[in-house]
Amino acid sequence: MQIQDQITDYYVRPERCMRGYYLQIVATKPDIGFRSIQKNGKDFHQLTREIALSVNKIHNSHMTNLCFCEGNPIRLELNDTELISYYSDYIELRYILSGHLEVEIENETVYFEENDLSFINSMAYHRESIQNSDCMLLNINIDRNVLNEAFLNSIELSALQRFLRTNILMRGEQQHYLKFTPATGSCMEEMHECISRIFFEVKNHLPGYLDICKGYTIRLMDQLASNYQYNFNRHDKQIYNEKLFESVSEYMTAQMDSISMSELSEKFHFQPNYFNNLIKKFSGLTYSNYLITLRINRAKELLRTTTLSIDEIMWTIGYNNKGFFYKKFQEITGMSPREYRNGKNDH
Repeated sequence: MQIQDQITDYYVRPERCMRGYYLQIVATKPDIGFRSIQKNGKDFHQLTREIALSVNKIHNSHMTNLCFCEGNPIRLELNDTELISYYSDYIELRYILSGHLEVEIENETVYFEENDLSFINSMAYHRESIQNSDCMLLNINIDRNVLNEAFLNSIELSALQRFLRTNILMRGEQQHYLKFTPATGSCMEEMHECISRIFFEVKNHLPGYLDICKGYTIRLMDQLASNYQYNFNRHDKQIYNEKLFESVSEYMTAQMDSISMSELSEKFHFQPNYFNNLIKKFSGLTYSNYLITLRINRAKELLRTTTLSIDEIMWTIGYNNKGFFYKKFQEITGMSPREYRNGKNDH
């Protein structure tokens, strides 16, 4: 069952339903994943578990908030026509399931559309505009330590993945929010699947759910890296492109026996022209010539360090045409593969 289908079912048949103004409801201290207190004269939300869920439905200047307490849905019907601003001790991961949302974040009005995803900094003072929004919004509220552990997980990462996760952490501390917008032709089904898995794991709250959620959060970050657009400043954009080129080069090297431009596009979700321009910028070569260079460099290494035959090396690096291989090897090294192996390899 999709998130929207189950949410709709919960809205119709919740375990509990509370109606009233926001301040009246939070004064009863319901178990909805966070508690509201006054701190420095402002509304402050404190998380009561590692990860908490809520779904805001805003329609006709009215908000209904669906929360979950260990799998049990609680529907909060708010009488407020205008919300008060709040800040929190957790990171809000927000996903617009449908419609459009207007949010005031530290006196800045920010607009979000369907499938947009954002992180709101824990100390950012913000509120949703009920009057100017019509949407269904999924909130996954995450303890900062849980998020940090998921982002900086010790599994092997590409240079691009490391950069993006670190960047999100750094920007999450320096900026009030981060907004990610779907790239053209992005794989929304994969993104939606990650969000759905996190939703159902947190909602059901079964043993081991937290570790599973960390895993899906890692996948979510990788989806953001591939399928979503984030506006970097000029300095970060340069670093991003460097790390992207490094990751593309590593992938081409690892898959050189069968790599194709279409495979690169599928892996990194950019158009072929983008890769041509990226590779040209950092190597000075076209994609085709850069791949030839990678293959010949690998052939040189194998000639120096193995006893593989020249034909076996040629096949290993992805060439079936012996004439073409010998021609390119000669052009780049100034000698034949046999001469290179026999010691004339001072180049």
